[in-house]
Order: sequence, then structure tokens, then C-alpha cells
Amino acid sequence: MVVTRSAVRKLADAKSFERGERYFAAGQVKRVTLNGSTVSATVDGTRTYRVRLDVTPTGLSGRCSCPYGMDGAFCKHCVAASLAWLEQGGEVAESRQKPLSDKRLRLFLRGCDQEWLIEQLMTAAKSDHLLRARLAAAAGHGDAFDDRDVRERLERAIHIHDFVDYAGAYGYFAHVGDALDEVEKLVHGGFADAAIILAEHALELLESSGELVDDSDGGLSDAIARAEEIHLAACEAGSPDPVELAERLLTRALDSAYEVFFDVLPDYEEVLGPAGVARLRELVEEAWQKLPSKKPNDYSGRRLVITHLMEQLAESAGGTNGLVEVLARDVSSAYDVLRIAERLCADGRDDEALTWLDRGLTDFDPDSRLRDLAAEIHVRAGRRNQAGEMLWANFTARPTLDSYRALRQVTAEDFPAWRERALAFLADAPPAAAPWSRGRSTLVEILLAEDEVGAAWQAAVDGGCTDGLWLRLARARAASHPADAIPVLLRAAEQAIELRNRDSYQVAARLLVETKALFTRCDRAEDFQEHMAAVRHDHRTKWALRQELDRARLP
Repeated sequence: MVVTRSAVRKLADAKSFERGERYFAAGQVKRVTLNGSTVSATVDGTRTYRVRLDVTPTGLSGRCSCPYGMDGAFCKHCVAASLAWLEQGGEVAESRQKPLSDKRLRLFLRGCDQEWLIEQLMTAAKSDHLLRARLAAAAGHGDAFDDRDVRERLERAIHIHDFVDYAGAYGYFAHVGDALDEVEKLVHGGFADAAIILAEHALELLESSGELVDDSDGGLSDAIARAEEIHLAACEAGSPDPVELAERLLTRALDSAYEVFFDVLPDYEEVLGPAGVARLRELVEEAWQKLPSKKPNDYSGRRLVITHLMEQLAESAGGTNGLVEVLARDVSSAYDVLRIAERLCADGRDDEALTWLDRGLTDFDPDSRLRDLAAEIHVRAGRRNQAGEMLWANFTARPTLDSYRALRQVTAEDFPAWRERALAFLADAPPAAAPWSRGRSTLVEILLAEDEVGAAWQAAVDGGCTDGLWLRLARARAASHPADAIPVLLRAAEQAIELRNRDSYQVAARLLVETKALFTRCDRAEDFQEHMAAVRHDHRTKWALRQELDRARLP
């Protein structure tokens, strides 16, 4: 395949080609490299974008990290890179041989002249700082690795002054990933201790730049997680001082707004060893003692980290008792009680858990989760009636289909009496002022779920329910009473029309088709014709609606 300027022109639209020419002429294409039949380059635009060109026997294809290129288009950056490559000769390497195996390459190198090998290594070391450092270390240079190049690359890739929007975030995080790759190479290249410090530096940079990047796709979280993984691997491969490492990890965890090193335990437990864990415990307990009494809704990051680590240390040392002792120090909400009770239940200590739950229901605002757990304990003890009372309180506090089903499951064979009580409770609620309001929606929903369509319809007529529920109810009612369903479907169609967009017009058309069948079943085809004439007249200016009605073959 011979690639020419005219071939590139055919791949891009006119505007992209014109802009790509300008980018190329302005010298915005950087680092054009060739690897076999693949050409790589970076192009400076609104951001720095990465371009890859692949030359195949059937043509040229391009990929770019810009939004347009990510959608598969041959963008202006691909054009600029192609023109720069053509200026360099536009050649690709063709290889018809199989790759040389490691074994054969070793045999070849053993027979090479020593001076030639030295020259090859020295040439490679000039552009590969890691190789040079490894050679220097092998030569006995104790402080062989100079991390300035990697540190500067991290700073260039991560540190920013202006906001990076969604369109630029992909390219930004791609460069961050490339920089982290360089740190990761150190772990496997014999310089893990240097990688530890650089990974911590990368995390500092990421946190300081976090608020300046659109993280809609989670790129920042992924980059932080990757840097943490590299740091842990470096600690495992290197020889950090365990006490100093414990101090740094805790300091960073307490200062982080992104939960960096939040799971220092158990992740770093083996790396820290007894001495490091002891120092970590000492520091955490000291910070724990200094915490002021917890107030309701106190969710500060520092308290969260200290409490989390204290809980892990307490559990590892004292099991359930140790954890409960920590949790019990600052009980300021029903959720605090729930965590204690759940742990006691997991340890088979239901009676103690129930004591805590009773305290939580007394001391704090009612919480359905406390009653749910208390009901589970009563069921395990065979006290289904008491379990029913707990879930009845949940149902009356927030009557929903789910709370009704939970009550049914717990009360088992005794449920008919509970059911009668629940339906009476819902029926006694004041009727809605308008039939389309929330009204008796829960009662309607329950009756529908039990296939009591007639009773559900009457409940809705008497007390009202939501629009969506009316539509479900009307479709169920249509099986035996199509005339009752017609007004509901027509109203839903009109509501969809009033939303004034193509999707809602399609919904309206489907509803009208559905209604047409009901009119036909009721021998009222002429009434439907009149209704459609009124719809078309009232909405005659909505050409998109007319299109959807025509597409649905409505009169």
C-alpha cells in the first residue's frame, strides 16, 4: 500500500483535512515514530492528542485520543500526523520473517565482538535512563538511579493550572497513565525504593490537580488507584523502613480528600511487619484518643479515616468484642447502633444484638433498618408475632409494596389477619383531592400485585393514584372493561404530546394505537376517528407529531 497526500485527503472530510494541513504547517506534530507498519505521533491542539496510524495492504486507518477521533473519524490530528509522516518519507517496515527467539538472540550475542556490544549498550543507555541506572548499579555505583527525569515527567503530565473539561480529560489521563508506566517500570527494573517515593509524589500531584479535571468518566479515581497499586507493589519489592512507612501512610491517609491509603490495613500489613504495624497502632490510638465526642451527622474525613483504622486494629486484636468496644464509644445515631447489632448477629450473639436494637429504637428517631434486623432475630427465635409487630411499624411509617411484602414473608401462615389490617389501614387514609395524585397508590399497587384488579380499580376511583399507576391499572382493567381504560390511555397520550419532543410523540402514537384497539372492541371506531381529528387539529403546528402519527398509520 502506497500512501499519498490524495489518499489522506479521501479519508477525512474537507474541514478536517484543511485544519490538519494548518496543524502540520504550524509544526504542531511532535514525536513521529515508526514501529513496523504502525506510525505514532502526538499533535498539539486544544490539548496534546495521541495519534496512531496503521498501514495495511488495503489502506490507511487512524485513531486519535480526541473526542472526534474516538468516535472513529479520521480527524484533523490524524491528517496532520499523516502529512508529517509523509514528509519523512512515508515508509513502513515490512517483515516477512518470524520474530527472532530469545534463544537464538542469545546465541548471536555470545558470538559478537565485545566492543560492538559495549557501543550498543552505551547508545541504548543514552535514551533509556532505567537501563543506564541498572548498568551503573551493576558497576558498583551505590546511588545509581537519578529520579529527576521521571519526577519531571510526572509533573508535566499531572500538574495543571487550567481546568481540563470532559473533551480533554481522556487525553489528560492518557498522559498520566504513560507517566505512571515509567514509575511501574522501576518496580520491575530493580529500583523499587525509588518507585515508592515517585508513586507517593504522583499521588500528591493527582490530589492537588483533582478539582481541575472533569472526572465524569472516573479517570481521576482510576489514576489514583493505579498509583496506589504501584506504590504497594514497590513496597513489596523494595526495602522501605517499616516505621517510617507507617508514619507516611497514616499522614497521607489523614490528609487525603480522596481516601488515599484508606485501606492501609490489611493491604500493607505484610509490608509493615510487626514493627510497622505497632507504630501504626500507636499513632492511630493516639489520634483516636484525641478525637472529640462524635456529634450527629459528623462525617469529617479525618474522623472517618481514624475510626476506620481503629476498627480494623481493634478487630484484628480483639475480634468482635474489640470492634464493639470501639463502635460503642461514640454512638450518636441509629446507624451506629445498627453496625454494632449486625456484628453481634454475625457472631451468633442475637440476644445482645436485640438489646442494642431496643436501645437504638428508644434513643433515636425510628429507623426501619433497626426493626428489620430485630424482626430477623425474632424469626430465628420463633417469635413471629413480635417480628410482625416490628415490620408493622415499618409498614405504617412508610407504607409501600416492599414493606407489605416483608410483613407477609415474616408472618407466614398468620398473614391473612395482617393483610386485612394493612388494607384497612390504607383504605382509611384520606382520599386524594385529585384522582391523579398520589392518593391511595400503595393500596392500588398492592391489590394489582395480588391480581385484585377490580378492587384496585375501585380504590383508585375512590382515592386516586399516580399517573403511571393509572396506566398500569387501565391496561389490566382493559381485559374485562375496555371502556374504563380508554379515558386513562387518552389522557396519558395527551400528557406525552405536551412534553414536545420526538421521543414523547412516539410514546403518544403508541398509546393512541393501543387506544384504537379498545375503541374497536367497544364498537366505537367512529368516536376514535373524531378524537384523532381533534388531536390533529389541536396540534396541527407540531410537524414531528404528525410524522409519528402517520408512521403509526393513525387517522
